[in-house]
Amino acid sequence: MTNPEIWQRVEEYRAQYQPHLNAEKVPLDLLTFVELELGLNIEPLDDLSRDFSADAALIGDFSGFYLDRAIYDRLDIASRSQLNRLRFSLAHELGHYVLHQERYQNSGVSDSESLKEWLNHHSGDKREIEQEANEFAGRLLVPIEVLSSLFEKLAQGLDAIYGPHGWQNWNDLREKTCEHLSQKFGLHTQGISTRLHREGLWPSIY
Repeated sequence: MTNPEIWQRVEEYRAQYQPHLNAEKVPLDLLTFVELELGLNIEPLDDLSRDFSADAALIGDFSGFYLDRAIYDRLDIASRSQLNRLRFSLAHELGHYVLHQERYQNSGVSDSESLKEWLNHHSGDKREIEQEANEFAGRLLVPIEVLSSLFEKLAQGLDAIYGPHGWQNWNDLREKTCEHLSQKFGLHTQGISTRLHREGLWPSIY
């Protein structure tokens, strides 16, 4: 799928689940959305983060998502960075649920073992669907209309201070901007940097 196709799926999904995924509700509370609105299971799993470098994973029968038990048991006292990482991981797995469930099922995936076997034998497809799930997660967590509005205000202020040319190439300024916006969306600064680049608002020069 192309990025514009993924963006369209995201916006259709957001519209389907209003007001729960309302763009003005960032940072999104995906745990509540998954459990209460979608009625899917959240199951803690030991050592998920250690073994798979992920805080969340799709359950193979599509009944819900695994969460790393160490994070799940400490949700009330988790740090901001831990919650931000979990939010993106869950959004990523939701991307698989929305974009790839039919593809998995048509390939005979019906449980966690068959899902693992499919992934082990389709490395090229795996890279493709991982990229698609990442793009789904990024656009879901950072609605374009909210990001565009915030960036337009920022750009007007920077234009007034530095003039309309030049500041776009200042990497330090870009990093500080991403740090500031990350608090709004509940996402790691790299995720904000990616959205600014992908949406064409502030392309990275690197």
